[in-house]
Amino acid sequence: MKRWMKWLLITLILLIFSGTGTFTYFYFNTDSHPEQTNSLPLSDKIQEAFQEEPDLDEPKEIRVVGLGDSLTKGVGDHAKEGYIGYVSDKYFEKDQEATVMLKNYAITGSETEDLLKRLEQKTVRNGVQKADYIFLTIGGNDLFGVVKNHFMNLDQQYFTLQKKIYLENLTTILATIRNLNPDAPIYFTGLFNPFSKAFGDIPEMNEIVDDWNQGSRSTVSDTTDATFVPVADLFLESEENLLYEDAFHPNDEGYHLMGDRIVSYLKENNVANR
Repeated sequence: MKRWMKWLLITLILLIFSGTGTFTYFYFNTDSHPEQTNSLPLSDKIQEAFQEEPDLDEPKEIRVVGLGDSLTKGVGDHAKEGYIGYVSDKYFEKDQEATVMLKNYAITGSETEDLLKRLEQKTVRNGVQKADYIFLTIGGNDLFGVVKNHFMNLDQQYFTLQKKIYLENLTTILATIRNLNPDAPIYFTGLFNPFSKAFGDIPEMNEIVDDWNQGSRSTVSDTTDATFVPVADLFLESEENLLYEDAFHPNDEGYHLMGDRIVSYLKENNVANR
């Protein structure tokens, strides 16, 4: 019942019975036995009218949390929203008709060890605990730190060693998030190779990125209600330039494609969970 209808009903009742000093109980009866009735006495109706009912016209509120590195931060996007802002606008606000409260705790340059420390901060922990959905990117700086530190000698052993550390940290990150919030779905977006076109001479870089993504996928699959979202193919197969002017981060179109891929997984999971 709309609020204005409640107050109109109450006003009419008071007008009818004003000046009598007492309230008379009215019963509406349609059967042949007037002494039998299922109607509520007037006092109960007044009390019922005052009870709050949910306003069906108010949109639901969804709390979205972003964690990780510059990809979740949105570096390279002119709107400074990245894929997480795109997903919030396109999926939650438009498709779900929800009001989104977005808390983005991602920090540019973060490696897995940095995120572990960030998850110890009270503000971040509180945000994670209250989240309805959690979006995460991490690992790119772990991987490309090897490229930076061993550019003149990109031996496979350096990537293998760093991958082991990365996956151990990722396991702890996901366990920490799940411990703070047992219910919120986690969407982990995988790595892509920004060097595939600009620096095609880096040996086996696509294979290395694929290897790290396979490790990430396996680790994410061991976490309850966590989804790995692949995006490497979007950048590898596109004929358009999807990179920002730094040739490392996605540009607007790159983030939109990432967002569309994430939305497809959101829709798929929501249908499966019905």
